[in-house]
Amino acid sequence: MTRAETDSAVRACAQLVGGGGGDVIAAQAVRYVAPETWSALVERHRGKGCDALAAFARALLDGKKSLHGVVGSLVGALLAAMGRPRIEQVFAQELASRVPLPFGHDIALAARGLQAAGIFICFTDGGAMGDCACLRDLLLNEGKAQLDNLLQGALNDWSQLPGRMQPETVALEGS
Repeated sequence: MTRAETDSAVRACAQLVGGGGGDVIAAQAVRYVAPETWSALVERHRGKGCDALAAFARALLDGKKSLHGVVGSLVGALLAAMGRPRIEQVFAQELASRVPLPFGHDIALAARGLQAAGIFICFTDGGAMGDCACLRDLLLNEGKAQLDNLLQGALNDWSQLPGRMQPETVALEGS
């Protein structure tokens, strides 16, 4: 990630959150948590940044990926134990590791909500947005396009955040 990419992302965040988007993000957040919880989160994190939120969001996303891998491995091992041909094992393992898990959307929603909240907190804190852990994590792991998707999605129905963040080239990974 270049300094120019970071600066561009910071400007995009500042424009969106500062241009009234912050109020919309806060309104979306209180659809999922009590208003008192949201207010306390914002107040308590002022001056502290969003490092913990970013770390937990990344752990959720990485755990979800790992869980997909475990499911795929179990399916492959089951077919191997049944004596099925290797190509069937590989196919089933790949398919099972990519099929959406029933609760995967909820995990991704929680992670993306944490990231949106962290960016909001860093912006409202008046600190250096370049130091925002959630912004930095998104740029490093997902890229600027996904950051833009998250920011635009944060202004809409948060239940759609996970779908907005999916790579367009992967057809089966919906959770």
